[in-house]
Amino acid sequence: MEQRWSTRTRVKLDVDLAGQGLEEGKYQTRDIGLGGVFLEMTHNAPAQDAMVELMFDFEQGTAGGRHKIKCKVVRVEDDGIGLMFRDFDANAFRALRELVNHWQARQDSGSLH
Repeated sequence: MEQRWSTRTRVKLDVDLAGQGLEEGKYQTRDIGLGGVFLEMTHNAPAQDAMVELMFDFEQGTAGGRHKIKCKVVRVEDDGIGLMFRDFDANAFRALRELVNHWQARQDSGSLH
């Protein structure tokens, strides 16, 4: 059963992830929505229900810059983890909305590179 409150868009975005017991590093998103994200990760995944911090840069639109979002690990798979956004400010929310809209427009026009 689908439990998301927002649709996901296929987005390949480099992000940083930090959390207790987690080796900080760069990861890539597989899809993203206003409620969460799936990160491709093949090793050292945090445990289900762990709290982590996702950091990303978005340089377009009115909400450009570096953004941090607190997340909860809600799914752990062999190829990655599903994160639910838990706490972010209005500027990070605007950046997410602009990022999703930007990638949806690219997909609609057939320009995925």
